[in-house]
Amino acid sequence: MAQRNSFVDDVKINDIFYASNVHIGDSTFLNAYNRVFAVQREKQIYYGYEADYENFANFKEPIPIPPISEALRFNRYNANPNIHVSHVRIIGLSTSAIFHIGSTKKVYLESRVHHTRQLEEKSRKPSESVQR
Repeated sequence: MAQRNSFVDDVKINDIFYASNVHIGDSTFLNAYNRVFAVQREKQIYYGYEADYENFANFKEPIPIPPISEALRFNRYNANPNIHVSHVRIIGLSTSAIFHIGSTKKVYLESRVHHTRQLEEKSRKPSESVQR
């Protein structure tokens, strides 16, 4: 298999957070995952321990990866084995994102988010009662 070379003159990244990373160079396998339990409230209250995200089914259920059973055959001709980029500007990388310059054989990225919204109960005035 012919090799490809990646050339990037300039990279500017403003923010990298929540298990994200920048990888420069070739790799065999990239694996990143993130689990987020997000609580949104009308009042800004933080109790210190909101919940155990592992108790929610969407964090436990395995994601099936179907096997590739078809025989893939193709011919590739790279007239120029070099990939050249002059400038990359990224505002932010978040939640297990990977910015990678180079070649990779296998990549697995997973992000699971459970959003919970806790709204205050609105009390009705007697004049707003629903009549049927």
